[in-house]
Amino acid sequence: MTEGAHRSSSFGVKCVQCSNELIAPERSDYWNERHVSHLWHCPKCDCCFETAILISADAPNDITLMDNILPPLLVA
Repeated sequence: MTEGAHRSSSFGVKCVQCSNELIAPERSDYWNERHVSHLWHCPKCDCCFETAILISADAPNDITLMDNILPPLLVA
């Protein structure tokens, strides 16, 4: 599991193998209100990896935290 994703933009993360920009995770698992993990798959190099978001218990509970947990929705 990779903690602290390689963020290149506000859309997603860079692949840990080839640095291809990935927009959305394949799957997200919500363990509780403070722990979220994302499964990423790169179509360019076929690499799969997981990132985890862990929010400390003393962090403020407001909407700005959601930007760190969930990638923004892409609307076409």
